[in-house]
Amino acid sequence: MNSSEDKIAEIKNSLRLRMNGIAAKAMKDNCQRYRLVYGVPMHELREIAASHEKDNSIAEKLWASGVREEMLIATMMIPKDEMSEDRIKRYAQESPSLEVLMELSRNIDAARLDDDTLLTWADGNDENTAGLSLMAAAKRISLMSEEHIEAMLSKSISLGEKPSYILAKSCAEFIKGCIHEKKTKIPEIEDKIKHLNQSENKTSRLLYEEIMTEIKYG
Repeated sequence: MNSSEDKIAEIKNSLRLRMNGIAAKAMKDNCQRYRLVYGVPMHELREIAASHEKDNSIAEKLWASGVREEMLIATMMIPKDEMSEDRIKRYAQESPSLEVLMELSRNIDAARLDDDTLLTWADGNDENTAGLSLMAAAKRISLMSEEHIEAMLSKSISLGEKPSYILAKSCAEFIKGCIHEKKTKIPEIEDKIKHLNQSENKTSRLLYEEIMTEIKYG
C-alpha cells in the first residue's frame, strides 16, 4: 500500500476499535442515507482527525465512502487551500445529514466565501446548500454589513417557513447569532417570527420555539 492507503487503513482501524453498536443503531435509524455507521462520538472523531496531517486525497476518499464517521473526518482533513467554492457546494449537496453539514460549516474557511455568495446560496433550491450558507453566515455575523445581515435574516424567516428540519435548524443558528451579536433588536425578531408559531409545518414551529427559548434563557 502507498502512504495514503496506509493512513486511510489506520483511520478505518481506529474507527472499528471505537465502534459502539448501540449508538450506531440509533444514529443509523436517524439517518438512513449513511452507508454505514460506527457510532463513534464527535470528540473522538476530532481526536482521530487531529492525529493526521490534512490531506486532500485522503479527505476525498473518506468523503466518498458514505460512512458517517469517515465523512465527518473528511471535513476536518481538507487543507484550506484545497477548499474551493465549487467543492464546498458539492460537499453541501452531497451531505447526508444536518450533522455533516454542521461539521462542514465549522471546518471550511468561511471567510473565503463573501457575503454576496452566501446570500446567493441561500436563494437556491437545494436545502443543504442554503443550510450551509446560513450556518457559515452565523459564524461571521460580526464581520457582515448591516445590509447583509438584514438580507440574510429575511431569508432565514422565509426559509424557515418551509417544511425542512435542516432549514429550520440552520435558520435558528443564524437568528441566534444575530441575538448573541446584538445585531437585531429582540422585539424586531419576535415580530418577524411570530407567524411561524401558527404554521402547519412542525419544523417551522420548532424554529419559533428554539428562537423564543434563546430569547428567554439564552
